[in-house]
Amino acid sequence: MAGGLELGVVRPYAYAALLTISLIGILTYRRVRDEWERLPPMRWKLISFLLGLMAILVASLMEYPFSPSLFSVGRVSLIQMTLLGIFVGPIEEFSKLLPVKIFREEGWVLWKKTLGTAFFFGLIEAVLYSIMLLIIGQLLMALLRLALVGLHVALTFIAATELIAGGSWRGYLRASAYHSLYDLPLLVYVGGYRGEGIYVLMALGFLSLTAVAVEVLRTGGVAERVLGEEESPQELEFIFSP
Repeated sequence: MAGGLELGVVRPYAYAALLTISLIGILTYRRVRDEWERLPPMRWKLISFLLGLMAILVASLMEYPFSPSLFSVGRVSLIQMTLLGIFVGPIEEFSKLLPVKIFREEGWVLWKKTLGTAFFFGLIEAVLYSIMLLIIGQLLMALLRLALVGLHVALTFIAATELIAGGSWRGYLRASAYHSLYDLPLLVYVGGYRGEGIYVLMALGFLSLTAVAVEVLRTGGVAERVLGEEESPQELEFIFSP
């Protein structure tokens, strides 16, 4: 027991997730860097930081009805945490794609801004949550939060590439599902669930992380797809909202 947060049977899942997500982060860095360097250079850090901050605010507002304070662990309902687990994927993956809605620019510019947004979204979230988790004595979960920066970029790599280069929301839907399936075991456990179904949720969560790694490996050809388009990516519109 540490600061009222007992991981219990989900502790092995947290360790496995930390290892797997760290590997996904390394893999994603290499894949994104390879694609990034094949595209024209641009200034992206400041605008992506601001967009990442905006995405955090948008996601926080949308998640507010479900999200307890970390310091209120033990006083949350299972329904609340289950709903958060279900909606966290669609909400956060949507918020990281906001640059596609805000800007009317070339596809490669949108792609870089969106990936940069995902990086800063994950980094800002990781810093804030890790500080709070360290305060309540949860080193493992703080490390997991830091590793999640790479997972955020990986999920947006999948979603943004298919949306910007292919005009399809299928990548967003898959990324949202992977995100929610990863989070559900931890969230419902914190919400008080102790049934046998937690093992099913952990298995699904681990399978979702494996699927992310496979998708990152399969996602490529960004430069050819966004630089070789005959139709301007400025025509992209948000035709779906979660």
